[in-house]
Amino acid sequence: MTGMLMVFALLSLALFSLGLAGIVASRHAVIVVLSSELGLVASMIFSLSAFSYYSQGNALGLLFSLWAIMSAEAIMLIVFYRYLARAEMSLDISKLSKYRD
Repeated sequence: MTGMLMVFALLSLALFSLGLAGIVASRHAVIVVLSSELGLVASMIFSLSAFSYYSQGNALGLLFSLWAIMSAEAIMLIVFYRYLARAEMSLDISKLSKYRD
């Protein structure tokens, strides 16, 4: 069982590293949001695998960790929306496309 926990821990570490690299390397807003989502998915995978390994029938820890990750995601999206509204940016694809007709 420890081997499977290690596999999921390494998978979540790899996904989190990719997300962190995307945040650091890019200044494009969509890539930053997708990279941060990747980091949150990695933390969700790790928390679920750790819970399934260490659980003894009490789901309170799992529910709290899932709630914390979903709250972080909601806060991140609110902050991103406020940033776009303050910078007067739009994510309209017709305005972002270089190859418009």
